[in-house]
Amino acid sequence: MAAKRRPPTNPEDTAPDSMRAVCRNVVVAGARTSVRMEPLLWDCLTEISERESQSVNDIVTMIDGRRGDSALTAALRIFILSYFRTAADASPRLAGLAEEQVPFGTTAAYSGTFRKALEIFDQD
Repeated sequence: MAAKRRPPTNPEDTAPDSMRAVCRNVVVAGARTSVRMEPLLWDCLTEISERESQSVNDIVTMIDGRRGDSALTAALRIFILSYFRTAADASPRLAGLAEEQVPFGTTAAYSGTFRKALEIFDQD
């Protein structure tokens, strides 16, 4: 059961639109499901998919297969954070995200940033 939100004490104290979760449909392993995240996180997931030349659905499916007993939304948030933390690393081996692209097939087809983010994500 989800926790109930407390009403704002001042009606003008509502969250800005950038912080209000948005529900979107994604296809995970061929099945449609809904995911609820903040607009910035959706933008980040779209940016990752563009950088990696993959669809959002493909990336969500990969994360779903690795999330264990975590909620899909939580797993996506952790992966997005891991991806951009890795991308921010000044290490030369991670430079040039888009230049590393190779045809899709396995995780080897993803950039070094993506593979490193998956390693961080997979750590216990």
